[in-house]
Amino acid sequence: MNVSLRNTETDTFGLCTVDALMLKFFIIYYIIILGTTIMNHELPRQNHKTILLLLIAVFMCFEVAADTKLLRFADIHRDQVTFVYAGDIYTAAVTDGVAKRLTAHEGFEAFPKFSRDGKKIAFTAEYTGSRQVYVMNADGSDLTQLTWYNDVGPMPPRGGFDYRILDWSVDDKHILVRANRLPWGIRMGQPYWVPVAGGMEKPLAVPEAGGGMLSPDGKHLVYTPKDREFRTWKRYRGGRAQDIWTYDLENNTSKQLTTHEASDHQPVWVGDEIYFISDRDYNLNLYRYVENGSPEKVTNHNLYDSLWASAGPEAIVYENGGHLWRFDPQSKTSKQLNITVTANQESLIATRKNVKDMIESMALSPDAESLMIAARGELFKASTKNNEIREFSRTPGAREIDVSWSPDGKSVAYLSDETGEYELYTKNIKSGRVKQLTDDGHTWRYTPVWSPDSQKLAFSDTNQTLWVVDVNDKKINKIDRSKRNDITDYSWSPDSAWLVYTKTENTGFNSIFVHDLQGGQTNRLTSADFNDFSPVFDPNGHYLFFLSNRDYNLTFSSYEFNYLYNNATRVYAAQLNNQSPALFPFEASKNQIDEEKDKKETVKVDIDFAGFDNRVVALPGDAGNYNNVQSNGDAVFVVENGNNGTALKIIDLTENEIKTVIAGVGNYSLSIDGKHLLVQKGRDYGVVKAAAEQKLKDKIDLKHLTMKVDPRTEWQQMYTDAWRILRDWFYDPGMHGNDWQAIHDKYLPMAAAATHRTDLDYVFGEIAGEMNAGHIYVNSGDQPSVKRQSNGLLGAEFKKHKSGYFEITKIFAGENWTESRRSPLTEAGVVANEGDFVIAIDGINTQSVANIYQLLEHKADRTIALELNQKSDKKGARKVFVKPISSESQLRYLDWVNSRKAMVNQLSGGRIGYVHLPNTAGDGNRELFKQMLPQIGKDALIIDDRYNGGGFIPDRMIELLSRKTVNYWKRRGLDLDSNATPLIAHDGPKVMLTNGQSSSGGDALPYYFRKAGLGKIIGTRTWGGLIGISGNPGLADGGSILASTFRFMDTDGNWAVENEGVTPDIEVIDRPELIAAGHDPSIERAVEELMKDLATNPRSTIKSPPAPKDF
Repeated sequence: MNVSLRNTETDTFGLCTVDALMLKFFIIYYIIILGTTIMNHELPRQNHKTILLLLIAVFMCFEVAADTKLLRFADIHRDQVTFVYAGDIYTAAVTDGVAKRLTAHEGFEAFPKFSRDGKKIAFTAEYTGSRQVYVMNADGSDLTQLTWYNDVGPMPPRGGFDYRILDWSVDDKHILVRANRLPWGIRMGQPYWVPVAGGMEKPLAVPEAGGGMLSPDGKHLVYTPKDREFRTWKRYRGGRAQDIWTYDLENNTSKQLTTHEASDHQPVWVGDEIYFISDRDYNLNLYRYVENGSPEKVTNHNLYDSLWASAGPEAIVYENGGHLWRFDPQSKTSKQLNITVTANQESLIATRKNVKDMIESMALSPDAESLMIAARGELFKASTKNNEIREFSRTPGAREIDVSWSPDGKSVAYLSDETGEYELYTKNIKSGRVKQLTDDGHTWRYTPVWSPDSQKLAFSDTNQTLWVVDVNDKKINKIDRSKRNDITDYSWSPDSAWLVYTKTENTGFNSIFVHDLQGGQTNRLTSADFNDFSPVFDPNGHYLFFLSNRDYNLTFSSYEFNYLYNNATRVYAAQLNNQSPALFPFEASKNQIDEEKDKKETVKVDIDFAGFDNRVVALPGDAGNYNNVQSNGDAVFVVENGNNGTALKIIDLTENEIKTVIAGVGNYSLSIDGKHLLVQKGRDYGVVKAAAEQKLKDKIDLKHLTMKVDPRTEWQQMYTDAWRILRDWFYDPGMHGNDWQAIHDKYLPMAAAATHRTDLDYVFGEIAGEMNAGHIYVNSGDQPSVKRQSNGLLGAEFKKHKSGYFEITKIFAGENWTESRRSPLTEAGVVANEGDFVIAIDGINTQSVANIYQLLEHKADRTIALELNQKSDKKGARKVFVKPISSESQLRYLDWVNSRKAMVNQLSGGRIGYVHLPNTAGDGNRELFKQMLPQIGKDALIIDDRYNGGGFIPDRMIELLSRKTVNYWKRRGLDLDSNATPLIAHDGPKVMLTNGQSSSGGDALPYYFRKAGLGKIIGTRTWGGLIGISGNPGLADGGSILASTFRFMDTDGNWAVENEGVTPDIEVIDRPELIAAGHDPSIERAVEELMKDLATNPRSTIKSPPAPKDF
């Protein structure tokens, strides 16, 4: 169907011909008639839903054919547009909208860009196992690969892609590409020239860039120094908000065009005019830059954001609401393009897939002969004796999770969102009869736990509430509500009369409580003095076993007199009352217990609350790190997390010792009869005896754990799940003022139009962005991908010599004792120098290729032979053997840090030290200590927080920086400075450097630095992302959307930093031309400030007085 341009964004279905409207009418008519017919027949309810979904899918497929949505990363050249759809590249004429498919590959193609003459298209693809730059004719012919330097690898959606096509040179001989090779982060990039005829790519003088485009004469670049196009954060106003700059490529000068607090990005050039996308008026719209005036808003989209503007010689194309729009600068009008894609979409084909890597939960039958598995939203019943596996639920469009098998073996309980919300169900094993127990699912629920009599289920929710439901009359009782954290740790007494659980105190410790189901009373069992958790009753009704942190073991630093408290946990037991048999010696007690079993048919639990703590004893085993206590009465089982990995342990109460069941087990469950254990070891599962020294011989064969996956049906469920996860886990139940149901409905048509798993990630990001909050992250799930094959890198830079060989222009120094910083050409036995020529690689003459990395394709971590020579001649070449690496990012980072350190040393005459912190996680904490330690004697310190990627809350880092000398110790013949307390402390002045890439923990660090009064902050405002994540459930196909669960407040009770950042005391902009010339304005200003401080307050030297003689 040929459909003309239209000028509206409110018509959901679009303008259609009379025939199209009639066809739609008949489809809708048959949906209603057939839907009514099947509902009136005795079909299983899941069949109703399946048939209706198929009918709706037919209707939706018609919609896609008539007006295809989610066309992405478009470019335009006169009457032609090129775009990405379902991971492939298409072209279409704006006049008729009929699309032509140019590529078809399992990998994801991105960023197609027409050459200036419109004859070629540059793009990026994963054809060889890594993302590289390609060029082809505009009709899809004559495909040519142009780059081979290893990309940074698949990044999470918020990181985007390495290699982004920005533009073509005026003569179409070079392609301007953003490549991620900067030293301070793999998600940051710099523009490179890539020759179309083949050759080495060369960086522009512009040190860092996001999107950009060349001026019509090719002499200037309009761009954004910062990049955040893939971030899921709308209406962002922090320090990483982008501004528009131009860079004069001939004179190496720059000019900042915009300074608004909003995000101005995706600048393009049409003739003499610069246009860009901005959300300065709430939604992202297109603006025209006006010199010496306010930008002119030229589009007025008020429902969806405008994204990914790209310009041709006459017009601009951009995305909005899943459609492509064309803006005409001459008429200043914008019209929607109706594009018809008729190609088959392989990514939508329903296929049978193995789901063993997407197991969400498992339950062992009471006799240990069967398993109930929840995987990818369905339930499966598997035999532990043979390979038999069958689907136990078939509910397309719904998701079953958190399965639990009843102790009587008759039913399983689980959560399902079949009604639109997660409700609690039971299903009979034999009859298949389903019973819905709850109908008020307005919040996320945790795993249901059966009572031993199979009559009740305990569960909790994200409203911090613990509940019990009767499986017969469906009566629900509220047990308790926590004021601090969710209640997720609960279990039953053997007589089903008591429910024991943990609740978080104001101190952050957990305490154990117990609820009497008959009397309705709740009592505290343990005091608030310790952290107690994982409580379980002894099946015989005499003891409570639990974990507690009651050891305070010191672990000393290897570098200073400092220590921490770790390995604090042991397994403990408490007699439930004074008449309970003594645990030790247990042999006599066991005889008493066995006699009681013979006399009584049922166990009755009696708890004496007075003096409970006095009856607590530690069980055998060293203090360490343990979790998940379970007991069969004769023994206690627990998972140990030690330095050598995990292990399932058994504490034999009779022998009074702890032994290993199986090493490497991280998760397990005990059968109802206490005789068997279901264990998980890595990706393997099996059932073993509940005894010491077991081996996982008979692993459960999951090769038949398969199901038919219909992507579009599954994606619709996942869309609602993602929306629901944000609703139920976001720190603010008011959703930052959003009508959350309206947000669901707003993006539902886009989710319904998804034809590739990356489309769904994009839509998830749009939903997340509406929260106007940081740290809401999307992680990809099951999507088409190519097998990763890394190309080799040598830790060096090269240029093509006139001889045809490649000259080594730079060798990066490494730390070869650390694998991530191994520099191949500097390793022992390798003789290679800057200025040497690479004559051959693995016997292939380098004159035969235009780009040296062609000969390193797929050679990462494989030993290769290099022939090197001091002159550009094969004669006299020496052969060396090296092992290429797959990434030079750590070598480039180390080189940058060392160059900053040398700069500071030179500018200050050796008086000032320099420390860069890449993040506030493990690496950042290591670097702080590692770099600070040898510079303690410096008069002053620069702490560089620029490009800090965050991680942990950095209070420990501030504690180290805040240390002051409290005294000295005089030793014979030694200086005082070498004998101070604390040994590692810096008393001199400090400054901290920040920029818009100082993120998360990198926001908190300067905030704490200022709060501690440690010195001035120099640079630009930080990211402004102090709202955190603490985990939430994932999605059916293994993907996830992470909700922000807590937010930063200052000590006066005000919201702070989030969506704002930390403002420096002295603003310094690291102008690109100065950085390109070898300067670092922030460092230069920091040295200037510290030298002034040292001149005013010189560091004093303490001298030891003579030793006393008179007493």
